[in-house]
Amino acid sequence: MKIVIIGQGNVATSLLAAFSAKNINIQAVSSRTGLDTLPEADCYIYAVRDEALQDVINGVHTERRCLHVHTSGTMPVTVFGEDKPHCGIFYPFMTFTKAKPITDFSHIPIFIEAAAIDDVSAIYTLALQLSSCIYEASQHDRERLHVAGVFCNNFTNLMYRLAAEQLKGTHIPFTALLPLIDETANKVHTLSPEDAQTGPARRKDEQVMAHHLSLLASDEMRELYKTLSALIGKA
Repeated sequence: MKIVIIGQGNVATSLLAAFSAKNINIQAVSSRTGLDTLPEADCYIYAVRDEALQDVINGVHTERRCLHVHTSGTMPVTVFGEDKPHCGIFYPFMTFTKAKPITDFSHIPIFIEAAAIDDVSAIYTLALQLSSCIYEASQHDRERLHVAGVFCNNFTNLMYRLAAEQLKGTHIPFTALLPLIDETANKVHTLSPEDAQTGPARRKDEQVMAHHLSLLASDEMRELYKTLSALIGKA
């Protein structure tokens, strides 16, 4: 199967690296300058921002037999329209960073969807080139999965950044937090998040929480601390 990846951002970079590691014939093109000279392929993977996806799809003209899939967790399959009848969704559920491409997708779940059973089968075969963790997922389920990913990845990474800011002005490096970060992530492999929860809010230790609030430098941080502590306390 000849594959073209449209896009050169975070997701596209890792997909290109992962397919190439499997010695699969693949080519990446820019969504901005490469649409007029697209190479012939059996499958076109659109790895572009959601807000650009429709315009990029409209700018791609191929034979009707080709398979077209996008990698978004929130955009519907109907975005492809009637001129691309063989289409679907190929959504690898992972955090991707262009500066640190992932070459091994074997542990990464890939969520797929298509309207026609033959297209589901084709997308499954495509996904199987990279991973054995493949799931069919509706638009409804993918949207909620995407929100869940924002909480467990994007918001969590924000917490790392805020934690690093609390250490500024001390002699303690951020690396001192890494064992705690790793153990926190490891625990939810064997415990539910509710059972893994610890800390002063879980213990309802008002004295410690009040002291923490006195150490925070801004009203915004204090409000965030209080909101998160209240949510922990309700569990």
